[in-house]
Amino acid sequence: MGVLDSLAIGRRALGAASAGVNVVSQNVANAATPGYSRRRVLQQTADPVRRRGLWLGTGVNVRGINRASDRLLGVRVVAATGADAQASTIETTLSTAQAYFNETSGTGLSEAYSSFYSSMSELTANPSDSGSRRQVVENASTLAQTVSRTGKGLADGIDQIDGTVGDSIDQINSDLSAIASLNASIGKQGANTGPGDLLDRRDELIRGLGESAGATVELDANGQANVFIGGFAVVMGKESRTLSVADDSSGLAQVYVSSDSGKMRVTDSLGGELGGLMSSRSTMDGWLSQLDDFATNLASIVNAQHALGFDTSGNPGGDVFSVDPSSPGTTLTIDPSLQADPNLLAVAGAATADPGDGDNLTALMSLKSSATFGSGTTGATALSSLTTSVGSEVAAATSDSTSSAAQLSDLQTQRDAISKVDTDEEAIKLIEFQTAYRAAARIISAGDQMLQSLLAIG
Repeated sequence: MGVLDSLAIGRRALGAASAGVNVVSQNVANAATPGYSRRRVLQQTADPVRRRGLWLGTGVNVRGINRASDRLLGVRVVAATGADAQASTIETTLSTAQAYFNETSGTGLSEAYSSFYSSMSELTANPSDSGSRRQVVENASTLAQTVSRTGKGLADGIDQIDGTVGDSIDQINSDLSAIASLNASIGKQGANTGPGDLLDRRDELIRGLGESAGATVELDANGQANVFIGGFAVVMGKESRTLSVADDSSGLAQVYVSSDSGKMRVTDSLGGELGGLMSSRSTMDGWLSQLDDFATNLASIVNAQHALGFDTSGNPGGDVFSVDPSSPGTTLTIDPSLQADPNLLAVAGAATADPGDGDNLTALMSLKSSATFGSGTTGATALSSLTTSVGSEVAAATSDSTSSAAQLSDLQTQRDAISKVDTDEEAIKLIEFQTAYRAAARIISAGDQMLQSLLAIG
């Protein structure tokens, strides 16, 4: 083995050590970069040569740069990210909507409903008392305002969800196109030995899609990723589809995936933040429907009984409440004439009754326990069912969010153990490569001196 062979070995050693320093530098620089997977230099002994019956080494080769990742764990992290984002979004959205009911502050629906009937009970002591009549009308107005405020809050929340869904679609489509483009650039060079920076960037985009839309992914060993949303393929290799949003016949926003034959609705299959918003909207729409039923039944039942009584002038009672079906949410109002003049409150049972007649007032009070608000329930029971439904839905959402967050945290811990950069470890690696580089440089220096000596002799 000659001097030139030693120089070649030193050159390869310098290249390997230099590559190692480069990789360590990249790791340290991206130690805090989200989604970054640490790299390792893959070195192997170069093939030996046979000379004069001896197998002589030829140094080291850099076989590649390894990206520390677990393909199957990556798939699970994407799925868990979507589940956590969906549960967290449902909890946040429904908790916000729960505040519209204000049951714990004493100004909620049940409190207003109870106060309305309590004021009628107080009026029985003296049906002709103008102050007590005014209190009944004011409590009726408070009940109407409480119902309307709650209904408007729910309706505004649903509108806000629809607006958020539309705003998210453009970013999702941009990410889908970027993933397909990265797939094309990555090619089939391997999930761990391909272009690590591109693989990390693509996988981070996929995790983002899992968070925003509940995307799932199939990662194959050669480095390609196929992405699915709502069970439909949205990225296949270097080809991608787009999502769109449009209102259905009832005016609710729906999400669609493009296809060769048109588009397919995926609203009910979405996960992530979008799926959480859609699920929350459906739940809130159910609450609003129950509130609509309560308001409609309340107005119908109270108005019917009030019409059977007579006011202080001996005139039949008019409407107490009215429901506006054209307004967003549930809008319950009190008759303006009654609100202006409590003497129009028809509590008497006969047109010629004495001022103390409260026969119709007694009948109005009995509605609290006898009136049917659908399925044989009273108004109080209907409200209790609604508020119980709200509370149980929020509690379930909180439990799901806590559980999904714990599962995601466990998977992220596992991923960090495999892929996260340890700066202390990198410092040790840097010293190793620096030492190797200096040693390789001395080999080259020694070989150069030997070569100069041979030339001088020649």
